[in-house]
Parts: sequence; structure tokens; C-alpha cells
Amino acid sequence: MIMKNETAIITGSTSGIGLNIAEKFLAAGCKVAISSRSEEKVKKTLDELSKKYKDSVIGFACDVNDPKALKKLVDKTIEKFGSVRILVANAGLNRTYGPFSKLTADRVNEDAKIIIGTNLIGTLNSISAVLPYMIQQKYGRIITLSGAGAERPMPNMTIYTASKGGIIAFSKSLAVEFSQMEGDIKINVFSPGMLKTNLGTNIKLVPNWRSEEDHKRDLEIIYKNMAGDVDSSCEKVIPYVLPDLKDNGKVFRGSSIMKMIIGGMKIQREMKRARKKAR
Repeated sequence: MIMKNETAIITGSTSGIGLNIAEKFLAAGCKVAISSRSEEKVKKTLDELSKKYKDSVIGFACDVNDPKALKKLVDKTIEKFGSVRILVANAGLNRTYGPFSKLTADRVNEDAKIIIGTNLIGTLNSISAVLPYMIQQKYGRIITLSGAGAERPMPNMTIYTASKGGIIAFSKSLAVEFSQMEGDIKINVFSPGMLKTNLGTNIKLVPNWRSEEDHKRDLEIIYKNMAGDVDSSCEKVIPYVLPDLKDNGKVFRGSSIMKMIIGGMKIQREMKRARKKAR
């Protein structure tokens, strides 16, 4: 139980990566507050987790675009658990997949507000809500989430990549500020790698670009050659939220870069063959 004295808030934690991290924290003895925008999803997830972890888990509906809702989440977590020592700012989404040039000006504006609003501004809001308490206790561990295209080009996901690139820049800059402050507050960035979650499977294609059939074919090729295991990836988070952590401002990965590079080459070859066959 290496996390038996820890308390954590994890945003966007009723499915996918966030839920997996929550389960790993709970299994390690941590007390966890889960959240998402949907009250229904929070209740369902909380019911399931409570069967095994009893009162070590609580949950609240919370939109990371709403600073008041986030403050309420933090306050209720402290009221229940006595502190909040860890924040995993996981809440994130993508709306569309396809060339930026195929988007109308209105769609660009709409997507940017929602995607950057949730992924980047939501991360800033989440950290802003919890930071006063961490400063007061002179301790905190914060994890932000990188994503596809944040460090290397990723076509057809341009607005999403902008939001994730911004998270890395923000986190590294904040890490410098933390290093100049009294206490032991650290922030690091989790890059989970290619994982099969709702983020990819529920995405909508840019209108008037390509068929759903072609997209599904390519997506299966991508997952086959590059997708990692969610459990193995999320296991990498725990060392970065423990008291003996030395790293600050580091991007740490859930899967190896070599796997991504080799997988990328295989994907290109298979897609080329599939498209040739489809003609």
C-alpha cells in the first residue's frame, strides 16, 4: 500500500485513462475523488468502485471549464479526506479528425473553444483550484496529460495537438516557478502513448473529406501496430505522485518512442497496401 497516506483528485475519471489511474491509485491505498461532467457517469462509476474500495472513493460531477465547480470539488475532497496531495488533470477530449483546411471558419472557432477550452484551459483551471491548498500545506504532486502531436507532427488533429502542446509548455514553465517556491510541489506530464480509448473511437470525421469505411480501416491498422496496453501505460504514473519524487517538469511516457517509430513505419506500409487494394 505505497499510497496509503495519499489523497488525490482525478478529473475525467469515469472512463479510459482517468478511470484506470483512479483504480491503480485506490489499489495502492490512496483515497481518490473521481469526477466528470456527467452526474450519471460519476454515480455509475462511484457505485462500481465503492463495492471494492468503500469510502476510499468519492465522486462529483464537475466541468473543468467552471472554476466554481472545481473549487467545490477541491473543498469537498478536503472536507472528506482532510487534504488533497495529488491532482491528475486528465479531463480531455477531441471532436474531429481530418484536415484543418476542410474546416469552415465557424467550425474552427467552435472546435477551438471546446477542445482548447477543455484540454488546456480546463487543466489550468484544475491546477488553479488546487494550488492554494498545496501551497498552504507546502506539498503537492500534479500530473498533466500530453497527447498525440504535442511533441511531433500529427496531421488531421491540429486543434487537439495545439491544446496538448500548450499543456506541455505550461507545465514546464510552472515547474520552474515551483522550483523557486518554498515547499515540495512538483508537476510532470504524462504522455500515455497510443491507447484504444473513447477519445479515438468516438471521434467524428471532418465533413466532406473521406468515408467512414476508409477511416475505420485505417484506425484498425493504427491500433494494431501502435496501440499500447492501458494498464501498462497507466502504471507509469504512480512513481510520479509519491513523496520521494525528484523530477519536476518532465514528460514521462507510457510506451516507448521506439515502439511508436516502428509502429508508424508499419502503419504507412499497411495503409499504402490497403488503399491500393481498395481502388
